[in-house]
Amino acid sequence: MNKQNFNGLLLVDKPSGISSHDVVSRLRRLLGTKSVGHSGTLDPMASGLMACLINEGTKLSQYILEGDKGYRVRAQWGIRTDTLDTTGEVLETKPITHTLEQVVQEALSLQGEMEVEVPIYSAIKIQGKKLYEYAREEKAVEVPKKLMNFWDVTLVEQTPEWAEFDIKCTKGSYIRTWVDLLGQKLGCGAAMSALRRTWSAPYVISQSLTLEALEQTLKAGETHDAFVGMDKALPMVKRIRVKGQDQVLLGNGQISHDLRTQLIALFKPSEDQYIQVLSQDSGHLLALIGLEPGRGFVLRRVFKYG
Repeated sequence: MNKQNFNGLLLVDKPSGISSHDVVSRLRRLLGTKSVGHSGTLDPMASGLMACLINEGTKLSQYILEGDKGYRVRAQWGIRTDTLDTTGEVLETKPITHTLEQVVQEALSLQGEMEVEVPIYSAIKIQGKKLYEYAREEKAVEVPKKLMNFWDVTLVEQTPEWAEFDIKCTKGSYIRTWVDLLGQKLGCGAAMSALRRTWSAPYVISQSLTLEALEQTLKAGETHDAFVGMDKALPMVKRIRVKGQDQVLLGNGQISHDLRTQLIALFKPSEDQYIQVLSQDSGHLLALIGLEPGRGFVLRRVFKYG
């Protein structure tokens, strides 16, 4: 694999203790390119799956970001903090009086869509300023509420002091908020003490590489499932293949008559947001095409390969 010419996604198993930006910086050095992004920040405390975007893959950011997420989370009982995790300042401690059966019962009840306050220590902006900046400056601010959705909650392990769960959620849902709500239901309070992302739809942690393993793979010139080419980056999206003049016109920002005919036959407005168009010759992802009321089919994204 020619690392300089790689375009697509790179699935990285981020360690805890470093920021998502640190991962991006290291990938830029390892791959020899500045065009590196990612599909959703993991806090320094958290570990696990980061779908990183490389070169032309950075153009897929909004499409990968929308995916659902899955986590393994540990809840520490008997404590509440300002950040809702154990890195924050302790606000109160309470005795742990619940039974192990109550943990399962209350955790399973915290599923589905709910409107709850976002954590005060979050990057959501209010009047151009991040919420955590208000918190650090101890300035009053109305904390917004947000629709969050949690499902597939499964107890993995528990002791009298903590419990570990697998959980899935929609993009933008806060796992530490879920832990805080569970602590309130149990009456003792809770703070998130560990978090690992295991799924970023449609990718799973077993496909990823640690930064150390990635470096070894690159040095050896080997390939790995962690490298997801542009043609495989959106497996859930319908595809059309083109060649010849249809491909030339597409590269110039035009949709040919033949391609438009194929789009009309394949695109279902009730199901599809966009269709991906691939080269029949090279297999490269050439464009994403969507449908706009009053305009018809329009190019959402065009991809160029040097």
